[in-house]
Amino acid sequence: MNRDVDGAPRPIGAVALSASLAAVAALAAVQALRAPDGPAPAPLAIDLNAAGPEELSLLPGVGPSLAARIVEDRASRGPFRTIDDLDRVRGVGASLLRGVRPFARAGVPEAPAATGA
Repeated sequence: MNRDVDGAPRPIGAVALSASLAAVAALAAVQALRAPDGPAPAPLAIDLNAAGPEELSLLPGVGPSLAARIVEDRASRGPFRTIDDLDRVRGVGASLLRGVRPFARAGVPEAPAATGA
């Protein structure tokens, strides 16, 4: 068991949550950076249609159980066309969608256009 700053025991789950929140904060900080004389870098976002449970767990409000349900839903019902499609997963509501939206992306990639010869 880990200890808090004041020496009180802290469950391992709190350590994992702290690490996840730190990763999300770092992601937000990177997004806020701008090149001094160029355009803003492309935003970093977790792809809901490609991410595994570990990566999905980095999203705010998404823990291991919900991340597993997201992956299961994607496997059985197909890709998420929009971030709002996450609401089809048990445990996802409007509040979670608001928190996830800045850090996630969805959509089915378009097939490459056929080139004529």
